[in-house]
Amino acid sequence: MTNQEPVMNKGLTLDKLAKEFKGLTSDIEEISKQCSDPFFIALLLFQLAKEREQTNKIIADISERLKALENKVQANVQNQEEHTILAEVDQRIVALADQKGMISADDVKALLSYNCVNAASQRLNKLFREGYLAKVRAGKKVFFTIKKTSLLPTPNHPHKQSPL
Repeated sequence: MTNQEPVMNKGLTLDKLAKEFKGLTSDIEEISKQCSDPFFIALLLFQLAKEREQTNKIIADISERLKALENKVQANVQNQEEHTILAEVDQRIVALADQKGMISADDVKALLSYNCVNAASQRLNKLFREGYLAKVRAGKKVFFTIKKTSLLPTPNHPHKQSPL
């Protein structure tokens, strides 16, 4: 396979590339025809080197910003992996769901001595949004089950987080 084959395979011919290149470099050709002074050519090369230096600085700046963004994203991912211990009320709800297998707002209302099921339902939905409980519907009735390992304190380590 020659160097020309990949170009030909993409539907570009060398003639098209040559015409495009000639169009891009026509101003340089005009300048070189008009001025054969070595000092002028050196001045052009110096200007080219300065522009290249500026381009390299811009690329370095972009690279630094990209690294900073990558570090922020990585820090956010690590922060999402950190967990806090559930509030005592939520721990009791999760423990009840773990014990019974499936609970409803009525169960939580009875457990926490709430006057109505609205507060119990809000607590269950909060635990669902946080990923501790899974929601199961049976007609109009909604039940909740354990979704993942909760962060309940163990008897020996009351504030230790359990692994997920």
